[in-house]
Amino acid sequence: MASNKYEEIAQAAVKLFERKGYHATSVQDIADEVGLQKGSLYHYISSKEDLLMQLAHRSISDFNAKMERLLEDQALTNRERLLQALENHLHVVTTHQSLTTVLLREAFSLKEEPQKVIQELSDKYLNLWTRMLEEGVAAGEFRPVNARVTALAILGSCNWAYRWYKEGGKLTAEQIAGLFADLFLDGMTKEQ
Repeated sequence: MASNKYEEIAQAAVKLFERKGYHATSVQDIADEVGLQKGSLYHYISSKEDLLMQLAHRSISDFNAKMERLLEDQALTNRERLLQALENHLHVVTTHQSLTTVLLREAFSLKEEPQKVIQELSDKYLNLWTRMLEEGVAAGEFRPVNARVTALAILGSCNWAYRWYKEGGKLTAEQIAGLFADLFLDGMTKEQ
């Protein structure tokens, strides 16, 4: 299988799913976008749903792999881990806005079994974030918090950036990550 052609198909599908929505995009639309006959497209993909599933699976697996490497890095403090985790997440959200839009908006279009696989990968990612926060609390670097709810708040804030972030805007993804880290680590209360 020519992986370059698959990547071209995947990018075209993301663009179409973002613009038209998953359900409104046909396999013929994807084939037309990449200049293939519909039958030839099936040489590269088994179905539109499988394509969405593969996009989601690859993306969330990449998030998980980065988080696992970060948690294994004993040279980092928990604060440094949190900042790097925020930077990693926001970098993907801001540099792959179309894919992020599709994943957050359209992954729920998958049937029950594929959706279950994606949910398990997403739960793993949440669990890694929760673990990172729990380790920070246990080390005395973070104040005691409900780590799972805090992880959900952080990820919700990061994920929402796909709606408002503009490339070339006043702040880079790294600067936004720093602001988020300050907000979540230090809060908004002025020291007295």
